[in-house]
Amino acid sequence: LEQMLPLTLGANIGTTVTGLLASLVSTGTNALQVALCHLFFNITGIIIWYPIPFMRKFPLNAARQLGKATRIWRGFPILYIIVVFGIVPLIFLGLSSLFTQDSKGFT
Repeated sequence: LEQMLPLTLGANIGTTVTGLLASLVSTGTNALQVALCHLFFNITGIIIWYPIPFMRKFPLNAARQLGKATRIWRGFPILYIIVVFGIVPLIFLGLSSLFTQDSKGFT
């Protein structure tokens, strides 16, 4: 697991650079802005989590805990994906819609 962390971080930067290259063929600036934000978000994450050795323990321990939960119950990854990528974004979308101008939510 410790050897996969740098590889995963590098692959993450590689995919953002691919997105950056793809945004260069777009006619507008929106695609370039999104690609740069994605790249700098990932670089900032690497700067926070990787250089200081004790900070590396947080994502590694989280991965170990997810692995233990999967070992106990095989349905955990499916539930995790539904909650993290489905329910939580919908909650944040609903909360953000409450703070738009002249909005009363989804009524």
